[in-house]
This record gives sequence, structure tokens and C-alpha cells, in this order.
Amino acid sequence: MTKTLLNKALMAAAAVAITTTGFAASASAQNRTVRSVAVDYSDLDLVSAAGKATLQGRIKGAVRQVCGSYDSKSLRDMADHGNCMEQASNSAQRATVTIMAAAAAGKPIKTALLVKN
Repeated sequence: MTKTLLNKALMAAAAVAITTTGFAASASAQNRTVRSVAVDYSDLDLVSAAGKATLQGRIKGAVRQVCGSYDSKSLRDMADHGNCMEQASNSAQRATVTIMAAAAAGKPIKTALLVKN
């Protein structure tokens, strides 16, 4: 039964999408902009420290791309941007745990993460 649950988790992770309900920094709730960035990790050895560090760097860059910049004079933009960054990062890290576990189990998932807001 445990093996079945692990297989289901690995299959779900194969189509992993990192999502956030935050808004693009300049968008209001009525005018939401959705952006996404794929994070390819098929070239990385996720069992190695260097591979893990490289993936984390790619995820950070993707989160910055997705959330964009903000108007530092607008408290609303600053708050929306902060929420976007936090939620996208948290979602990415949750998906990364599954991907790393699969790599450690010798069953790496060779798909790209999709970071979007």
C-alpha cells in the first residue's frame, strides 16, 4: 500500500505546477495578470549538493520573473508583490520536496516545474 501511495505521488509530481494566488505587482484583483515560467532541471543531478543548489537558484529566478517588479511608492503594489513572492516560493518549495524525494529514491522525475502566479 505504501508503494502504491508513493507511485501515485510520483505520478502527480510528473505534471507538477507551482501556483500562487498572488497578483502581479501592478495588477488589481479585477485586473489580474497571470504569468508563468518553466524551470528545467532535467540536466541536474538532484542527489548532489551542487544539483540541489542549482535548482534552488533557478526557482528563485523563476519566482522573480513571475512576480516582476513593483512600484515602491505604492503600499498596495508592495504588498501584492510580497504576497506573490511568498506564495510562489512556498509552492515551488513544496513541489521541490516531491521532486527531491523521487531523485533520492532513484526514480527521478524529468519534467520541468512551472512557476506561475
